[in-house]
Amino acid sequence: MTAPSPHSVLILGAGLAGLTTAYHLYQQGYHITLLDHPDWLDGFRTDASQPAPIVLGCHEETNRLLRALDRERSSKADHTIPLEFRLPDGRIAPYQSARLPGAFQWMMSLFSFHGLSWQDRWRLFSHVEQIWEQAQTLPADLENRTADEWLTATGQSVEARERIWDPLAQWLTGNALARLSAATFVYLLSTVFLREASDARLTHLAGSIGHRFIAPMKQTLQQGDVQIVPLTHRPTLRIEQTGVSEVRLHDDTRLQANRYIMALSYQDLLKLLPERLLTRYAYFAQITELRSLREVVIQLIWPTTKQKPRLLLLPGRPFHQLTTTVLESGEVIYRLSAVGNPLTELNNDQLVDAAQTEICELFSGTARETVIVRSVFRENHATLLLAPGAARLRPLQQSPFQNLLLTGAWTDTGWPANLESTLVSARRCAEIVTGATT
Repeated sequence: MTAPSPHSVLILGAGLAGLTTAYHLYQQGYHITLLDHPDWLDGFRTDASQPAPIVLGCHEETNRLLRALDRERSSKADHTIPLEFRLPDGRIAPYQSARLPGAFQWMMSLFSFHGLSWQDRWRLFSHVEQIWEQAQTLPADLENRTADEWLTATGQSVEARERIWDPLAQWLTGNALARLSAATFVYLLSTVFLREASDARLTHLAGSIGHRFIAPMKQTLQQGDVQIVPLTHRPTLRIEQTGVSEVRLHDDTRLQANRYIMALSYQDLLKLLPERLLTRYAYFAQITELRSLREVVIQLIWPTTKQKPRLLLLPGRPFHQLTTTVLESGEVIYRLSAVGNPLTELNNDQLVDAAQTEICELFSGTARETVIVRSVFRENHATLLLAPGAARLRPLQQSPFQNLLLTGAWTDTGWPANLESTLVSARRCAEIVTGATT
């Protein structure tokens, strides 16, 4: 059997992670084959049927790829929206970044945000200022503490943690404050809110993940010589001391490449790895300790005059957030969602009842019979559990074998397991491949 070309790459998984990696490598002239199995889904809200998410300005990789894919497409349906909190007394508290240079923007944004009491705003400002002036330093053990413990230590009141910080953590990471690593939360707060005003800008993307990302990348790849091979059975990896030697298909076809990239969920990856790798290498063994959180999403409609995209965080409510989407037809779709709470244990009838009750309580005067539930979605892998110590479990893209790489939202990117994490991971994989052969 002849040796594979140094520019050949075999990617297992043709979801968002695999396609994005292939898209970058294709532009660098690599010969790429993607294997696609119907059971291989990326998860973490990045599958083709998922609605395109609300993107932050600091999601640099997402915004970069969107600009590249939208060159010949219209994105007029995308909307910039505020981050809104519905307080327990029914008031809506929007957070909007002030258009000022540098540190002035977050200072003014903080002091004009009425979701926090004046005392909580002042304590937070004083804490951040002392760190910037090096009068204080961040604790060295943040990865071993919860975000709730850290916020308590900074003087944030119970009311502030329940009304603002917990729903914010739920939206940013899918994790509640009480189980979220303080290191992860502090990093995200700094990235989103303490730099430029544009970093905290929210853009509600129209369409789905499939429409905005997967379809245009597939079209580009299929115009070239990239092969997407559909599978009916899972392949077998042959791994020797130096790395992957081949991938064997169900019909005994053997595929070889210079690099092998696993663009799978961690659950599907573990099904393909030989048991000896899990016992010999900590890199692979730690993947078995990753845990996902479940989400329920209720999609519904009801007569209303509000016709604009919206994100409303719901502290103290059964559901964590309400998202409003306006379709091209003019129909308004509302999505109530909750991650990792008791709602995920309810049956569909109970969820429908809970969603109708929620809408009627959120919007007084709404008649229950006018709230029509169109669908109930359950996502078993909506996000990663990011408890203290979980960061060490997420693998880097480069495995212990030089010719084997991993990509996906769940790998080590610094982001929660979301769209941005998927795209960052894909680019890093592509850069490892191109950097190793140039």
